[in-house]
Amino acid sequence: MSLLLRGGTLLPLKDHPRPMWGDLLVSGTRIGALGKVETVPLDTETVDVSGCVIMPGIVQTHIHLVQTLFRGLAEDMTLLQWLRTRVWPLEAALDEASLRASVRLGILELLMTGTTTVLDMGTTKLGDIVAEELVRSGLRARFGQAMMDAGEGVPPALLETTRGSLDAAGALTKRWHKASSGRIGYVYMPRFALSCTRELLEATTQLAKLSELLVHTHSNESVDERNAVVMATGRTPMQYLLDTGIASDRTIIAHGVHLDDSEIDILRTTKTSVAHCPSSNLKLGSGIAQVAKLRNTRITVGLGADGAACNNQLDAFEEMRLATLLARVVSGLGTLTAADAMVLATREGAKMLKLDTEIGTLEPGKRADLVVLDVSRLDGPGGDPAARILFGGGSRAIRHVLVDGEFLIRDGAPTKMDANEVRAKAAEQLLPLLQRAGLA
Repeated sequence: MSLLLRGGTLLPLKDHPRPMWGDLLVSGTRIGALGKVETVPLDTETVDVSGCVIMPGIVQTHIHLVQTLFRGLAEDMTLLQWLRTRVWPLEAALDEASLRASVRLGILELLMTGTTTVLDMGTTKLGDIVAEELVRSGLRARFGQAMMDAGEGVPPALLETTRGSLDAAGALTKRWHKASSGRIGYVYMPRFALSCTRELLEATTQLAKLSELLVHTHSNESVDERNAVVMATGRTPMQYLLDTGIASDRTIIAHGVHLDDSEIDILRTTKTSVAHCPSSNLKLGSGIAQVAKLRNTRITVGLGADGAACNNQLDAFEEMRLATLLARVVSGLGTLTAADAMVLATREGAKMLKLDTEIGTLEPGKRADLVVLDVSRLDGPGGDPAARILFGGGSRAIRHVLVDGEFLIRDGAPTKMDANEVRAKAAEQLLPLLQRAGLA
């Protein structure tokens, strides 16, 4: 099947931020042509997108779908307190029904706000449930079950043995890596240095190399976490990740807020990427990542909303907006423009996930992962499309969202999910979850 999106403003986000006017032809799962498309197959459906902007689907490089039900349940706490007194007990209390409801609610919000690809970290159990819902949703995803075989304050229900954690990751890899024709992929996810033994980190390094899989972990998120790693290991967080082999061109660290110059150099030389999560870092009082400095050092930076427990929304347009605003204050005007922030959320995120030959820009031959925004829904007249979208309301303008050429959001409504049912199921699961966690 073919689809012609007729008469929009295209933001290719490939080599320069300049928009172009024209059409976009979808041929099956891929972009067939851009610009003025005059010859189309006979069975082509034409959709009028005049007055709309078409951009690549958004890639979020740090998400916790299992935490969507925790929204508003862990407020005004610093990172380690937040984990130990709220998030870990809530994760430990998740059962199949509540975890499924949480994942579905998160996926719905992601799609409704224009995200088409995620890097999602689960908890230490029920990874198959996450995978099932990702497959069903149509979302493109790289996901993994969190790995935790140590740590102060980790509930027994989350704590794994080293062997058990590695075996679980291996089994999930066999079942789900390259599922749905490659739309779903598995990633090794040691949670962070404080919840993993050195043995687990080193074994994960070896397995990731052998299987050529990505590794995703948290690092350098808060001052307290950084200091705790130094106390426990005698090394800075990035030095420790280098010692254990985790730091590499297959690795993405979430946050990277508190990095000294030697750690930035480790990121640069190992080609480790950073997922910048501005809302989460601000809400937990963790600090502000030096995004312009990282990018000037040729470190690849992407964006993520983190989880609903520390944001409390999953809207990537808000992360783009905050990223550019914070960079202006920290590093100066012009160091991260609106178009630059869009590139972080599309092309750079795709590069981090090793998907940049498939997604991240509007180019013929790439996957038709697209967002169509009706800019008439945003306040104010014309101007630069990237700036108008980021500073004018972003996701309020979402009209269509496509993955592999399939509408997942059409005219603002989900095509594969009943939004009312998803929200009702989530509400139904909340009180039992709180009771099991001892927080009701």
